Amino acid sequence: MKRPLFRGLAVTVVALSGAALVLPLRSMADTPQEEWKAPARAAKRKNPISADEKSIAAGKIVYAGQCMSCHGPAGRGDGPAAKDLNPKPRNLSDPIIQSQTDGSIFWKVTEGKKPMPTFEKLINENDRWNVINYVRTLKAK
Repeated sequence: MKRPLFRGLAVTVVALSGAALVLPLRSMADTPQEEWKAPARAAKRKNPISADEKSIAAGKIVYAGQCMSCHGPAGRGDGPAAKDLNPKPRNLSDPIIQSQTDGSIFWKVTEGKKPMPTFEKLINENDRWNVINYVRTLKAK
């Protein structure tokens, strides 16, 4: 008589333990992304490339090849690869992103942060600045 009661109690304990592990994981996925700040020195860095038509066009090409699959065609974080990522890609047209300095964005693109890769060796420095000039055209309307 004691064995079935013990087994039932053990099953209940295991089930509750599993729920205790799963619930925090779900709530972590539902919470807003933490703020990602560039170091002050990096944030102060100025973009050496003018945001002219040539730079924006070059940035758009690099963006299409390196960024669009996650950030999407309008930069809203809705690219085809975004569904598989956690955390989700940021909306680059969001005023919070657009208000960041070019230096901050450059540092983030250069350094990366999972799931976003480090682009320091994948995209040359000038093209990273060109991408920033292009991203500035994605402001929310």
